[in-house]
Amino acid sequence: MASGTIAGRVTGKTGEPVVSLRDNGNFQAATFSVLDNEYAWFKNKEDNPGQFWRCEVTGKQAQIVSDRLQRGDKVSVTGQLVIRQWNDKKMVDIKNARVTFLEDKREESESSSDPF
Repeated sequence: MASGTIAGRVTGKTGEPVVSLRDNGNFQAATFSVLDNEYAWFKNKEDNPGQFWRCEVTGKQAQIVSDRLQRGDKVSVTGQLVIRQWNDKKMVDIKNARVTFLEDKREESESSSDPF
């Protein structure tokens, strides 16, 4: 089993929920996307589309992620790398992930309004 760690910003399509939560009573799973554009190399840096990662968190952390994550939050995700095929393309997902919140835009905006 290969594992990996990525860091980036939570992303998603406008108008859709950032986190998709599945709950069947005994099992919870939250799925979301992270954009990492730090480690891809392009000759012209403006051409860098970044790497999108689909991440899945299970168990108790799925509910926490579902409640807290918002588009633009910076997170670190560690988990099992899984290859899937979609439209004749191979993609890498991160399953059984653990999420670390690196920055929360809501806390920053609240603290910036109060200088003390």
